[in-house]
Amino acid sequence: MNMNADEINQDALNKEMLLKIFYSSNGNIDAINAAIDAKLSRTRTHSLTLFEKFVRARLTLNPKVLRLVDFRMTMIEAVYLSQYSGLENVEELDLRKNQLGDEGLEALLISDKLGNLRKLDLRNNQITRKGMEILAMTEKLKKLERLDLRSNKIGRAWETKLKSTGKFPNLSSLKTV
Repeated sequence: MNMNADEINQDALNKEMLLKIFYSSNGNIDAINAAIDAKLSRTRTHSLTLFEKFVRARLTLNPKVLRLVDFRMTMIEAVYLSQYSGLENVEELDLRKNQLGDEGLEALLISDKLGNLRKLDLRNNQITRKGMEILAMTEKLKKLERLDLRSNKIGRAWETKLKSTGKFPNLSSLKTV
């Protein structure tokens, strides 16, 4: 995906804004949520605080399964989720229909908390070859058994490519088309 100058500048501003909020709040999650919500209230359809409460409620019901289907997750929420305390216990992560794109997938894959994932559903997320290259490079999904990538902008060739990396030794089910 080619980004124009305005998108690159906005991306840099978002990263800078997030770092400033994190450091000024001394890492206090409630303060971070409130600050981000206040900064982004004009452009967002739901607040980060609401997202956090939703994730917390889901993980309280079942700490091993997290389903965020058709949530229209933003990049900031993907980054937030990747660092969420409790994600390290999740074995099944269902993110169907979120339009994450390659950048959202990359944001998720930066997490060191995905080591226990056994099932990952990324259907219909606008993932392309770029996202697949990032996925193929990850070292964090060694326990992954089932991966669903249908309804993305990739082809069947990625089934062979992902399996040939050797980075998914337990992968028994991979769907791309």
